[in-house]
Amino acid sequence: MQQPLLEFKNVEISYDGEPTVRGINLTMQPGEILGIVGESGSGKSTLIRAAMGLLGPDGLVNRGEIVYKGQPVLDLDDEALRMLRGPEMGMIFQNCGSALCPIRTIGEQLYETMAQHGISDRQLVQEKATALFEKIHLSDAERILKSYPFELSGGMNQRVGIVMAMLLEPELLFADEPTSALDVTVQAQVVREMMVMREAFGTGIVVVTHNIGVVSFMADTVAVMCKGKLVEYGKTREVIDHPQQDYTRQLIAAMPRIKKVRHE
Repeated sequence: MQQPLLEFKNVEISYDGEPTVRGINLTMQPGEILGIVGESGSGKSTLIRAAMGLLGPDGLVNRGEIVYKGQPVLDLDDEALRMLRGPEMGMIFQNCGSALCPIRTIGEQLYETMAQHGISDRQLVQEKATALFEKIHLSDAERILKSYPFELSGGMNQRVGIVMAMLLEPELLFADEPTSALDVTVQAQVVREMMVMREAFGTGIVVVTHNIGVVSFMADTVAVMCKGKLVEYGKTREVIDHPQQDYTRQLIAAMPRIKKVRHE
């Protein structure tokens, strides 16, 4: 039997001693796309931040286990977690532009990401980054690499975030509301580009969003969260076509549509 890529086992998470996520059980397989959907404050981003060790000083996993490829991540020290982030687990943030250093070029920041994990050949980093930009149909990689974040649009910075997260070809990619700060046209582009990464590298993706349309388009499995609890969980088409909960039906009723297109 194939070992799961990621598991949440009866996970409870609190902030300042107050439980915000309770009793979460989720399992995803290698190469799977899991969508976690719910309104703001439902606890969906808290889950992936716990898996990445990014809850901050006020957050705590009080109960349960988070397991990556058979390894409980909550038992890892800071150095072991740092080595896991990048080569094994990558992350795309809601607003990648704000997560980038404003006074360093994109190329320099991509190089620093690789250098932290022992890859210090600048030419190799540039070639790898250029190849990733080309995979998402951006032909002006040289200009992007020489640019500062403030010289790029929000959508372009999100694409930089995808490339940065995928430089080390992690097996698991977390995407935390990756399209919510973008206009509708750019949202669709960014979603398709994440799908390209799954197709190219077999990457498992956990996409967190309040937009069930994004989940409907890209996810194999969907978990619906409300007020810190899992209220519906199953294959995406089954949940979309036959929702069991009123909350899920309301999300579906508000769902925008992303048309599938083929790149020649």
